Amino acid sequence: MQASQEQIAEMLMQMHQQCQFFEQRVKYDPSSAESFASWGSTLMHLAMVCEEQEAKKDYLKQSIEKLEKAYSMDDRCRTQDGELACFCLGNALYFNFFLERDDSKAESHLKCAKEKFQICVQREPTNISYKQMIDQLESAHEQRRAAHEHLARLEGKSEDERKVEIRNMQKQMLESVVENNKRAVEVEPQNAVNLAELAKSMFELAMLYQRADAIKLLREALSAIQKSIDLANDSSSVWVRAVLKQALSIVVSNTEESSKFSSESKHDFDRVLVMERDLDKRNALKKERELLDATIQSWFEWIQECEGSAGIAQKKNVGSGVSKSAVQAASSSEAHTDDASGYMVLVAGALLVAGAVWWFSRKRSS
Repeated sequence: MQASQEQIAEMLMQMHQQCQFFEQRVKYDPSSAESFASWGSTLMHLAMVCEEQEAKKDYLKQSIEKLEKAYSMDDRCRTQDGELACFCLGNALYFNFFLERDDSKAESHLKCAKEKFQICVQREPTNISYKQMIDQLESAHEQRRAAHEHLARLEGKSEDERKVEIRNMQKQMLESVVENNKRAVEVEPQNAVNLAELAKSMFELAMLYQRADAIKLLREALSAIQKSIDLANDSSSVWVRAVLKQALSIVVSNTEESSKFSSESKHDFDRVLVMERDLDKRNALKKERELLDATIQSWFEWIQECEGSAGIAQKKNVGSGVSKSAVQAASSSEAHTDDASGYMVLVAGALLVAGAVWWFSRKRSS
């Protein structure tokens, strides 16, 4: 698991460096709305991945300040990566809605977030990300309540128990995202962007599953992204297909199938890099692939450790009269607890990858 920790630490360091870079750009040109927007967006991502609560709140507060500044200077400005500052501000306010414990203050954050998302939809009605955020707000109060209930259950628990509880919360949230994306595909089955979003969310959720369930979900995701490519053959969807095949190559048991997935994954990755002519973006994609390699490998190591713990538990209980289902439940719990620390690093890695890689597709689909 150590490799994944190092990769995540490196990404956090890069985020801090990016903040310093944008701070210097603002000092050089205080009239640059793009610099304020990019600075605020980076601070928001720092807030999302930071584990220390006070630092998380501080990053988010700074993020909102920078994004509001950018929006006041130019209400149509974008970040360096092409995202509307208005959308970033909506996300930061929505995130604040979840963190805020005071219900009245939280409601104010949610109202402001909704206003920003509605503006984004008006300006870019074909952008599926903006529409999905509006839809997600319908269950915002339910999600916030569930999140705070999870936080309440963490009180008085051991570190390992807290990490398992957080994992379950992340799993529930991602399962909800997958279901929302499935409904979007049912409404518009020929929408390539909807299909791509479904595939991405399935990959993120698969990173929380063990072998059998993960393989099933990754195959479903691969089917969805292939349909997306058939409808609109763009490089971002090819990159997603490469990610899915790489994950499948490492987790399937059949050697021939694994080799086939690995070869096809490499071909897709290389194809996207060739298609991207911008040197900076190409280098960024290479770094993202390195993080993907580490994250997927760590996920597979976690699967192996869980399976190893299950095997030991079953051997110990042979002839003991303990039911098979009880053994499986106990061994699963033991595996999750023993490896909670490394596993939570893995989850953070998977979500970081999602944030890093998917900006590429968002920019192209907007």
